[in-house]
Amino acid sequence: LKSHFSGHWHHDYAPVEMEKSDSEDLWRNFFPDEIQWLKGTNTPSFGRTTCISYERMQSGKMYVTKLGNQCGCGLPDFKPSLLKWVPNETLNQKSPSNSISENYGVHSSLRLAHNLAESNHSHLCFVGDSIDFSIYDAFKVNLQRASKLQQNGQLSYKYPVLFVEEREFEVNVSRTDNGVHYVPAGWRQLKRILQTEVVLYNNDNSKTAKFSYFQHYGWSPWDVELLENCNIIVMNLSLHYDSDSGRGNRFGNPLTDDTRAAITTLVNFTTTTTTEKNRIAIWRSTLPQHFNTKNGHFENANITDGFNCVPLKISFREQSYNVVHKIVFEDMCRRDHDLKGSCSSYEQHCTANIRETKYQTTYQFRQSNNLTTWVNERENPVKIGTILQWDISDIFDNHLWHPDSLDCTHYCYIPQVFDAAFERLDLLLRIKLKNI
Repeated sequence: LKSHFSGHWHHDYAPVEMEKSDSEDLWRNFFPDEIQWLKGTNTPSFGRTTCISYERMQSGKMYVTKLGNQCGCGLPDFKPSLLKWVPNETLNQKSPSNSISENYGVHSSLRLAHNLAESNHSHLCFVGDSIDFSIYDAFKVNLQRASKLQQNGQLSYKYPVLFVEEREFEVNVSRTDNGVHYVPAGWRQLKRILQTEVVLYNNDNSKTAKFSYFQHYGWSPWDVELLENCNIIVMNLSLHYDSDSGRGNRFGNPLTDDTRAAITTLVNFTTTTTTEKNRIAIWRSTLPQHFNTKNGHFENANITDGFNCVPLKISFREQSYNVVHKIVFEDMCRRDHDLKGSCSSYEQHCTANIRETKYQTTYQFRQSNNLTTWVNERENPVKIGTILQWDISDIFDNHLWHPDSLDCTHYCYIPQVFDAAFERLDLLLRIKLKNI
């Protein structure tokens, strides 16, 4: 895990010159027209128009598959490249192994799905804004892509994908408690839950994993109840708040307070007794924005037709949202630096009062709205829970990977980029999933 966090990207831009062994490796991981793109032939524009035409075919092709609400890799200087995340093997306590970043494809996404299916934590929930929607979508598309490559006889993996299926569940936005309609109206309202089920074949048996997306554009305590069926929650709050150190935002509460409330909910989630052992909470880092501004954030960006995404200035590599989250975690949590082993820096042990009313905890929201359900006044309100840190900002720090010149926030579909992020998530989860 340490070596992965200290890794870097190796780029080999088109036209890629390949030996025979490289060609065989490419054939296992890419579709024929993608190989042509990497070789620098028959290369289309990868902008939105091309992406939409491919999307009608549900191709799962890199660069031209829609993720969330965005489509295409349309920046003027973007071009195909053979990407590989290279861990820092000098920090790897074990001998170098091909099990880490061993390919250019989607093996890590398959491995993560398999490990979820093998464990008792088979339902992974992404909770957040449109970035989390894209990450959820990328996991789904990577698995669909793996299934197609397997069907074509290209990709060989010891746990074949039988099928990947997405379903949509409507959410009752008229929920009541004690006669009170407590779900606010407006664009933040969660109206549907997307859920993908993947079935893998293993030792003459099939294993199933599920992962879902819950829209959470700002802290939404009224929707916390919907997360009870999750085994693992991955959460982030950021981009729909002002980036000025979390002060003043579009929702009425500072990002600092809402982050406290979210941490409180995650602590309660991990410590609540259920039939499933050891529910897991994970905080995702905010991905880099590359707007042509002082700190790379969207605020005050002069977006015109000549606008373009730019690299981050070195002094702003750790952008405002992640700084705010870091301050709150340092105040509410501690790391076990004295523990033996190398994983303590990725675990936060947080103390929270679930009946706190200084900020909008789930309890405060229910109390202020005279709700009666889900409030247990008898239990000890102070709890200590562990939250894992999924920091992937370094993996995505490339200004050329955005959909177009006017959107320097979202990222286009590059399978290897998201696969590297899922590889890190898989390695992180092994801290808790001891049976993997």
